[in-house]
Amino acid sequence: MGNFYQLFQPEGIYQPATYNHAMRAGNTIYVAGQVARDESGNLVAPNDAAGQARQVYRNLGRVLEAAGVEPKHVVKVTTYLVDPADSKAVSEVRLEFFGEHRPPHTGLIVAGLGSPEVKVEVEVIAVVEE
Repeated sequence: MGNFYQLFQPEGIYQPATYNHAMRAGNTIYVAGQVARDESGNLVAPNDAAGQARQVYRNLGRVLEAAGVEPKHVVKVTTYLVDPADSKAVSEVRLEFFGEHRPPHTGLIVAGLGSPEVKVEVEVIAVVEE
């Protein structure tokens, strides 16, 4: 693929050995699903979906910044939740993160995420302004 794509592993965020946090292909940034891990890999707020969502969006902000975009450049959000009862609290954090910007959003309820204590995961797609 040559110079067509660029990978991002930003500072200040947990660095998993098995994947990159984001990839730019053309003018599109694809951000891997983010969970509530601090930069040391510890899960933040194990029993609190809203607390996890705040860390998830903190991580997303760092990834977007490293890729040279802002939340206003996000064109698609996908949220994975284990418990549908957490939907309202997690949505409030998402709306706070994006402010007046309202990219299309898909919410999914799943049987589980990477580890049993993870309650929420969010992935986004952003577009770089020409």
